[in-house]
Amino acid sequence: MTFKEKIYLADKALLKIIVSDFDIIDDKGWYLLYKHRADGTFWRLDKWDKYQVQCFVRLDTSECWVDFDDKELRIELLSKTRGLSNDTCIWGGCTMFALRGLAYCALHAYEKMGIRE
Repeated sequence: MTFKEKIYLADKALLKIIVSDFDIIDDKGWYLLYKHRADGTFWRLDKWDKYQVQCFVRLDTSECWVDFDDKELRIELLSKTRGLSNDTCIWGGCTMFALRGLAYCALHAYEKMGIRE
């Protein structure tokens, strides 16, 4: 599989690919660091937690990999997976489009409502 995006939801199919195509490099805190066997890229996987979604994030380097801030990537992923409506977010003063099926944009859904998927 070719990984074109910088972030993916780690579903069962992706977890199988990770096991077969990646080597685990490190394990710290809430994350696992992987290296892709084919192209040498580094990826961070959230450890499983029943209250959170697992994401698989491409890193530019393995340095400071635990501290990499992927919040913007997660918000973009939320927009991509949910889709956008034609309605404006109802958060006071926000002019961004709301997510499909919600009254809030991806930023406010993520930051204020805790929506991850």
